[in-house]
Amino acid sequence: MNKNESIAATAPHIFKRPLLSVDVHDSMLQAATFLAIGPQIYADGLVVFDGKKLAGRIGGLALVQHILATREKWLEFNAVRVMDGLKVPLEASAPVSDALRIFQETRFAFFPISLHGEISASLSIRDLLWFYAKQETSIKAVSLASEIIPVSQDISVFDSLKIMAEQKIRNLVFMQSGLAYMINDRKILEFLLSYNAREILKSHGFAGLGEIPLASLGLMKGKQISKDATTRDAALQLTDISTPCLFYERRILTPWDLIMKQV
Repeated sequence: MNKNESIAATAPHIFKRPLLSVDVHDSMLQAATFLAIGPQIYADGLVVFDGKKLAGRIGGLALVQHILATREKWLEFNAVRVMDGLKVPLEASAPVSDALRIFQETRFAFFPISLHGEISASLSIRDLLWFYAKQETSIKAVSLASEIIPVSQDISVFDSLKIMAEQKIRNLVFMQSGLAYMINDRKILEFLLSYNAREILKSHGFAGLGEIPLASLGLMKGKQISKDATTRDAALQLTDISTPCLFYERRILTPWDLIMKQV
């Protein structure tokens, strides 16, 4: 990647999709709902405004931490409760290296982007996959993959949230007969927003989530890559909206692995 190329030139598609945003006074329900559907349009976070001014950004980790801290009362707050405060966006003309530096420093791969003085888009780590998908390379994707630390097949929703918060990860992996199955934080968030989950919290409190097996929410069979697949091959697969990560034996490759380990 030419890290000196502008964000606008490297990821022009970000200006063609809706900007997912909330106001600081919007409900946690609205913020959580937007965050849950964000991946459907490749938006991996929320931009937060205070009126017309930039106020911050919201990601999945902050929301998981908030849920654990406030438990059954987690929806009784406004968006400002979980936002990471910001005052200045990145300009579309800024080099990609500026975004990568922020991603690396904050471990939060999402940032609002301003075009012609107006915040009109956001940049996520996945938005840079399109660039890698076009580049010829001999780098093997598995060389960038991380070791899988599988979770127990009977782990509960409550314990899953704790693991995600403690390890700062988005995907939990189950191994069955040598194959990887996964579930991510957005799937858990969708469940927590459901009528069924809210009734459980109302009747049994947050402890009720400890009785619900995570696997009952629905697992996704992990997509495999070959040991000879290049980073270009992997990037092309990861641009598929239904493919949050890839697997090779007991290793996992995420968009973060593929991009940030080459910075």
